Amino acid sequence: MRRLATLRGVPANRLTERDLRDLLGKHVAAHEVPGAIAGVLHDGVATVVCHGTADSRTGEPITGASRFGVGSVTKSMCATVIVRLAASGRLALDDAVSAHVPELRGVAWAERATVRDLLANRSGLPLRAGLEFGFDDHETGDDDVLAAFAATVAVTTPTPVAWSYTNAGWCLVGRIIETVTGVVWEEAMREHLLGPAGMTETELAPDPPSAHRVAGHEPGDGAAVPVEPLEARAFGPAGTSLASTAEDMLRFAGLHLDDPALAVMRRPQPSPAIHGWFDGWCLGWARFDAEGEPVWGWDSVLPGERAMLRLLPDRNAAVVVMANSDSGRALCRPLLQEIMTSSFGIALRPLRLEPAPGSAADLSRFAGVYAWPDRRVEVSGAEAHLVVSSEDGDAEALPLDGRAFLVDPADPDNPAITFGEFDAAGRPGVVYLMLWGLPRIEG
Repeated sequence: MRRLATLRGVPANRLTERDLRDLLGKHVAAHEVPGAIAGVLHDGVATVVCHGTADSRTGEPITGASRFGVGSVTKSMCATVIVRLAASGRLALDDAVSAHVPELRGVAWAERATVRDLLANRSGLPLRAGLEFGFDDHETGDDDVLAAFAATVAVTTPTPVAWSYTNAGWCLVGRIIETVTGVVWEEAMREHLLGPAGMTETELAPDPPSAHRVAGHEPGDGAAVPVEPLEARAFGPAGTSLASTAEDMLRFAGLHLDDPALAVMRRPQPSPAIHGWFDGWCLGWARFDAEGEPVWGWDSVLPGERAMLRLLPDRNAAVVVMANSDSGRALCRPLLQEIMTSSFGIALRPLRLEPAPGSAADLSRFAGVYAWPDRRVEVSGAEAHLVVSSEDGDAEALPLDGRAFLVDPADPDNPAITFGEFDAAGRPGVVYLMLWGLPRIEG
């Protein structure tokens, strides 16, 4: 047991440290990941356990000092800084995006959309594969990298999707943090989050990584194969810069449990439920419906690494699980469920992967072309399933309900696709591939 000095209270965990270690070891073995770490925070007391190796090349064990990439949980951290800046009067969540991103002044969507809209993934900004995943295409090698990225967004046509997850939007959030604080994004994060939360073991690129940084792994022929880490300063606010320990992640969670001003991040916003990912999106956190009470948090998907952080405000508690493997979500999800049930009596909804024939009714209403200018998917209807065609080939999609279709039950990250924005005739206007929305442009 480790007491976090910045938090309060006494231990009240029902799950002992030994129980947690045994659970973690069981799931590491079952899912054949090199290693993982799990932590529970309850009434100010953190229990952190480790299992396995940090790097298959060296055999170095995972310890409490091991740093994992936190990926898209960085988005939740950026939202936290924005809300803290708003609480201190340095901006307002309902300010126009263009008011704080000079590169976007005069751009129609940015004059209309607010900072709150960016945090809610509802800004209507341009969606392009090059802006979302072009990690090697926007590097300038200097402190103006986010300004240059924003300038690229400024000359790109917006996309007609009411809600979509977006890396580009969070890069713009990072740019807002820069213009409001007057320092580069990385320095602002240290000053306005890492320092106040006591997250002294969190490292932030472009600083050199510590000796405790774990290696990510992908499944190989009989053994896990190390992969190169994702490095892209332009996408830092979206999740390519931060690496942290389990204990520091619990310190971040503790900040949210202790600061009432941050509760605004847990307020529901208009959003779809994305099968296998969340039941609703708030302002930098996702909401997960559980039996009896909601849970908040977010997940990380990086090359060779996965992580999940969950907040339970009514229990003054949080849980974090991190694994150094592409198959990490297959470990994180059931382990998280067991921890929640054993420690707090909370039953998370199980992931539904059993097809329900006929549940989507007339499949022809889903047929059409869904696309960005540089990404395209064609959906056609067969007798009992959909066929989803993309540059990756054709996939059969079986209905799970009226919105979600099973594509690959063996894929722990993206087993299904989800449709949304249905019109009066029941025809969807968007398909969500993982979390990104592609608008219907034909059919």
